[in-house]
Order: sequence, then structure tokens, then C-alpha cells
Amino acid sequence: MKKGMIITAAVAIMGISVPAASVLAGNAVKAKIVAQQDVKYEKIDKEDLPEAVSKSISEGYADYTISEAFKGTDGSFKVKLENGSEKLAIFFNEQGEFLKIKKDEQAAPME
Repeated sequence: MKKGMIITAAVAIMGISVPAASVLAGNAVKAKIVAQQDVKYEKIDKEDLPEAVSKSISEGYADYTISEAFKGTDGSFKVKLENGSEKLAIFFNEQGEFLKIKKDEQAAPME
């Protein structure tokens, strides 16, 4: 009799914890989706880039010239650079720390 009650109690506890775990996992997925929102960029004057961003560009991309600059809704900066036919979009945070780089999509040849 005692053994049956212990098993029943264990099954009942497991039944409660499994749905709770799936609810927690579901919330974690929702939180991750919210954190990956699209950043919108607004064009700014090149002279309005933070000094730290300008310094990072001059140190890391001395052979490039800044063609356009943008500020993101998340506080990041997108800077379009050119070196001849090569065009890049470099992303920095406000402290001038590199975030990512990609080939400027407008620079791709039309096919």
C-alpha cells in the first residue's frame, strides 16, 4: 500500500514539473525572438560618428573612405566604406567596437 502511494505521488510530481518545464522553455524561445528584432538605420552625417567609431575605422580600414554613415535604433552604427570597386558595410557599437562586416549589398553586380 505504501509503495503504491509513493509511486502515485512521484508520478503526480513528475506530471506537474513537465508542463512547468515546457512553459519555461516556451518563454525562453519568446524572449530570444524579441531580442533579435530588426534594427532600423537612419542616415547621419559622417562627421556625426562617435570619435571611437571614427578611430576604429582609421585604424582598421585606413585604405577605405567613408561613403555613408547610419545610426541604428539599438545605438549601433553602420558605416559604408569604399576602396575602389570594393564596398563594405561595417557595424560598430558606440564605443567603436567592431560588431560585424558584410559586403555592401548595393555593390553587388546586377545579373
